Amino acid sequence: MLRRAGVVGDPAHHSLSPAIHRAGYAAHGLDWSYDAYTVAPADLDGFIRERLDDPSWAGLSVTAPHKEAVLAYGTPDEPTRLLGAGNTLLLGDTPTVHNTDVPGFVRAWRAHDLAAPATAAIVGNGATARSILLALAGLGLRELTVLVRNPERAADVTRLAGLLGVAVDVRLLGEDPGPVDVLANTIPAAATAPHAAAWAASARSVFDVVYDPWPTPLGEAATDTGRPALNGLDLLAGQAVDQFHLMTGAAVGFDACRSAAELELRRRAGL
Repeated sequence: MLRRAGVVGDPAHHSLSPAIHRAGYAAHGLDWSYDAYTVAPADLDGFIRERLDDPSWAGLSVTAPHKEAVLAYGTPDEPTRLLGAGNTLLLGDTPTVHNTDVPGFVRAWRAHDLAAPATAAIVGNGATARSILLALAGLGLRELTVLVRNPERAADVTRLAGLLGVAVDVRLLGEDPGPVDVLANTIPAAATAPHAAAWAASARSVFDVVYDPWPTPLGEAATDTGRPALNGLDLLAGQAVDQFHLMTGAAVGFDACRSAAELELRRRAGL
């Protein structure tokens, strides 16, 4: 029986996950298919329930804006429960929800051979920001600055930091984050342009969740100042390693996942 998987989001057509997973299937000789599905929030319930009833479906990668809503369709693992957001739904008789963004960020960080971060600044307050916070806490983070447009909307990140024993300070986007080991951005690249140079100068390394187009203003500022710069491809590849294994039971490597994503980006650009 052909096994099926896919990525669901709104939108999802831009996702590089199909390229990553299909490359993994080819490497292991698996008769699987993987496609991208753009599904509006109002249609998510019907979309998932249709696949819960179809034994050919193994799982779904889940991206914005569905990472919180997906918890209604399976038993969450501990990181997912703690974050209130997941990115992987395993289907079958007992569906489960997982968050591979957390180990994925750790894997990407270590792949770049960076020192353990004790201090960090995170720009944004959504599900990705919380995932990065949990990952950084596992790497030894002690102090966090959260940069947001509206401090009242940072409550979830602040609450999580308290649970993790990380001291947190909430500041406005235009404020100085202070010297930090890493600054991670989770908001659209255009919104970072006025602050990118100052943010890069304040950090020993930067991470921008955006990868297309690259470099982003923050990535370019990091390069100009000689800072190591991770981007969304690193996180995408890192999280795909665990996601692929959860769905198939087979193993793929970080470098192979990142190479598949880069190849697809070049194909789309006509290079």
